[in-house]
Amino acid sequence: MTRMPGPTAQVQAAITALALMAVAITACDTSQPSSRTAVPPEFRAACGHPGAQVRVRKVPVTVRHADCNLTGVVITYRRYGGAAVPGDGTSVGTSSGFTLTVHPGTLDVTINATGPPGNA
Repeated sequence: MTRMPGPTAQVQAAITALALMAVAITACDTSQPSSRTAVPPEFRAACGHPGAQVRVRKVPVTVRHADCNLTGVVITYRRYGGAAVPGDGTSVGTSSGFTLTVHPGTLDVTINATGPPGNA
């Protein structure tokens, strides 16, 4: 004959569920500084997603490769153009004054725009 679980089994299941939820919440705790918070908001969804597109809000800006891999991501800045992030330590510049630099060694990405917007 099969016995239905009694209140003791249900209480143990509830305690286990609460313990698992506490572990999950602790793992997601944002009170600790995170490298992800060092990444400007407009870049976060593009991290590690080649082909993604980012429209930069403010320049100059540097995004650490250790925090966010932007390789293959297309980055633009309003009225200055843009470029795809190469996977090596090179720089890309446009006639409109947009520059994208991948720093050798660290692969950190710096975006800047100088001079008047548009083609010079």
